[in-house]
Amino acid sequence: MKFGILLLVFPFLLSKEERTFKRLNKLYDKNTEKAFLLAKKMNARDKNLASPYYFQFLVYSKKSDLSKAAKDQATILGSAISTGSSFEKKAGEFLLTQTDWVTKKELLREKVVACLTKLKAEKNDSRFKKLKEKATKFFSEVPVELVEQKQVESTKNKSTDKEIAKTTFAAPKHLFPSIKTESTKINFSLKPTGKEQFFSINETEEQKLIDQLNEARLSQNLQPLSIDPNLVRASRYHARDMAKENYFDHTTHNKVNGKLSKSIGAFERIALFYPQGGNTENIAAGNSTADETYNQWFNSPGHYANMFNEAATKVGIGVYHDENSEYEYYWVFCTASN
Repeated sequence: MKFGILLLVFPFLLSKEERTFKRLNKLYDKNTEKAFLLAKKMNARDKNLASPYYFQFLVYSKKSDLSKAAKDQATILGSAISTGSSFEKKAGEFLLTQTDWVTKKELLREKVVACLTKLKAEKNDSRFKKLKEKATKFFSEVPVELVEQKQVESTKNKSTDKEIAKTTFAAPKHLFPSIKTESTKINFSLKPTGKEQFFSINETEEQKLIDQLNEARLSQNLQPLSIDPNLVRASRYHARDMAKENYFDHTTHNKVNGKLSKSIGAFERIALFYPQGGNTENIAAGNSTADETYNQWFNSPGHYANMFNEAATKVGIGVYHDENSEYEYYWVFCTASN
C-alpha cells in the first residue's frame, strides 16, 4: 500500500522575519517606492528585523544608478552601505541565501569603486574620504581596485646614471585546458556541478583578450595573470549557460517550465569549479571580438577595476555564441588570487 503525505504551512506558522520578507518582496515587485517607505516604518517599530534593511538597501543601490553627479551618488551609496551593513549583521542564513547576498554585496562594491574613482578624478577629497571610510568597514578592506592609472616608474641610480625599473614581470605562458572530450547532455536548467567542460568556440579570441590585458598590466607594473584551467571551465560554463537560458546576469539562472529563476550567485558558482574561490567576475554580451569586449570593460570603471586588480594572479575566460539568444555572443572573465 502506498502512502502520500502533504504538508501545508499556514502563514501564522512562519516566523516574523519570513512574513516580513514575503510582504516586502511582494510589494517591491509592484512598487519599489512604497516598499521602501514601508520598510522604513517597519524598522522604526522593530530594529531587530533584517528584511526592511535589505529592501532599503535595494532601493538605495538602484537610485545610485540614476544619479549623475558623483557627490550625490556618494551620498546614496553611503546609505546603501549603512542599510546593507545593518541587514548583514541581523540576517540569518535563510535571508542571506534567499537574497543572494554575496552577489548583491559584490555588485555594490563595483558601484562604490566607480564612484570613488570619479570623486578622485574630480578632487572631491571630503566626499572621497567619507565614502572610502564607510566602504572600508563594510567590505572589510579598502577597495584596492580603485582605478588609478599606475605608470611604470623609473629611478635614476646617481652613481651610474642608469634608469632602473622598480619592478619587472614576465608574461606567463598560456595554459588553456586540454579538453579531449566535451561534456554532453548538460541540463542548463539545473545547478552546475563544477565538473562541466566545453571546447572553446574561439580560443584565439579568448587568448587575444588575455594578451591585451597582460600587456596593459605589465605597462602599469602589475603582475600578469596566468590562465587557470578551472577558472576557464567556470567562465565557459557561465557564458554558455547565459546563451542557452537567454539571460544576462552574474547570478546563475535556471529556466523551469519556460520561466527563469535565480539559482546561485557568481562566486558560489565559481567555487564549484575552482574551490579556492574567485575574487572578481566581468561579463559582457553582444560583442563578437576580443577587441570590442576589452574596450567595453576597459572604459567601465567597475570592470576596469576587476581587470587591474592588484591581488589577482590567475584568470579564466570564456566566450560562447548562440544565434538564437538575445545577444548572440556572451563573454565571461573571472580572476582569483590563489
